[in-house]
Amino acid sequence: MQGAVLTARRGHKGVERRRQAILAAARAMLNREPLAMRRLADAAGVSPATPYNLFGTKRRLFVALYEQQRAELIDRLAASDPPDAFARMFHAIHLFGAELAAEPAFFRALFATLYASDPDEPTPPGSDPGAAFWRAIVADLHKEGLIRATVSVDAFAANFVYLIGGATLDWVEGRIDVDRWETAVAYGLALSALTVATDTARADLQTRLAVLEARIAIA
Repeated sequence: MQGAVLTARRGHKGVERRRQAILAAARAMLNREPLAMRRLADAAGVSPATPYNLFGTKRRLFVALYEQQRAELIDRLAASDPPDAFARMFHAIHLFGAELAAEPAFFRALFATLYASDPDEPTPPGSDPGAAFWRAIVADLHKEGLIRATVSVDAFAANFVYLIGGATLDWVEGRIDVDRWETAVAYGLALSALTVATDTARADLQTRLAVLEARIAIA
């Protein structure tokens, strides 16, 4: 019995190693060229069938890459020390912008795929790791008393996701650069947050808004 358990654990570890090798190879490939599953398998050192066995479809592989990126962003955000949830949210925008600037080819390919509708593989409601990430921070705004108690966390988070999604699509399609992306997203957040902020947060938001408006005027 114990031997069977150890064998199962080794098998699980082997699957996870192959999974991580495929994700790393996919990210490296997307920074250079479009993703091709056979070349991906060669680069990851696995059989041609393994990416399909572990992920099912190319789109699901992209979803796994997105989940990995969000987990990395959460780790970087946790390693920083913003004073409150609003500062954390603005810092997350900055960190995400730095990621876009560092790996533009990867993120353009990633979001072009994720934003494309696919009737054969619709995204289940509530499964978007990006939406879950931002909703968690908005929930912290609520807990810390930075937005009014009557404000719906789900509604505020959904509107922010629409904002950042639209700006990111503009970036993917080359209509704006990363600096304009970050300014637009931060400005939209500051502007919308001021309408629901408590006195605790209002002064800092007004300062941020003034700085962002000056940046927009210069641009």
